[in-house]
Amino acid sequence: ITGEAPKEANIVEVTGKQFGWIYRYPGKDKVFGKKYYKNIDEGKSNQLGLLWDDQAAHDDVVTNEALYLVVNKPVKIIINSRDVVHDLGLVHFRMKMDAVPGTPTTIWFTPKFTTLEMKEKTGNPEFEYEISCDQMCGKGHYSMKGIVKVVSPAEYALWLAKQKPNYVMVFPEPEPKPKAAADSAVTAAVDTKKSL
Repeated sequence: ITGEAPKEANIVEVTGKQFGWIYRYPGKDKVFGKKYYKNIDEGKSNQLGLLWDDQAAHDDVVTNEALYLVVNKPVKIIINSRDVVHDLGLVHFRMKMDAVPGTPTTIWFTPKFTTLEMKEKTGNPEFEYEISCDQMCGKGHYSMKGIVKVVSPAEYALWLAKQKPNYVMVFPEPEPKPKAAADSAVTAAVDTKKSL
């Protein structure tokens, strides 16, 4: 599980912080952008300290929603911590790995059943794969839980297409002016010139 992942593996970065998880997915370039801890913004704008002058960071997707994985596709998880030692616990996959500040660790595996299939197998319509912290990390440790969604390749592609890259959330593109407003502004300018 700690050896080199297959070349076709998806890559996801999971970062622990008191008291939650941050998930980062590479964009279309399949490359993570660089980050620097001093750039971390406690708000939602730059939770990982991405460096915006690195083009590779412009399409990275950062979310706290859930860890999305593709069924029957290997996934390499790069594990980090933003503050103290955490431990990425994936109980349903019988795996765990330390999340150490400044020292990334990795694991890889292949999910065999979608979340929907597990709901049927277990007879539990509320079933969810779980992610937890397995290392006492402070007074909110008990609340450091998350959900892992194992989905089909099509569902994953659709989910990823709906996500906005972190860069777009920090530097939104200006909305184009409606054509009617732009036309009336030009007409007003022409009328002003004529009256002079």
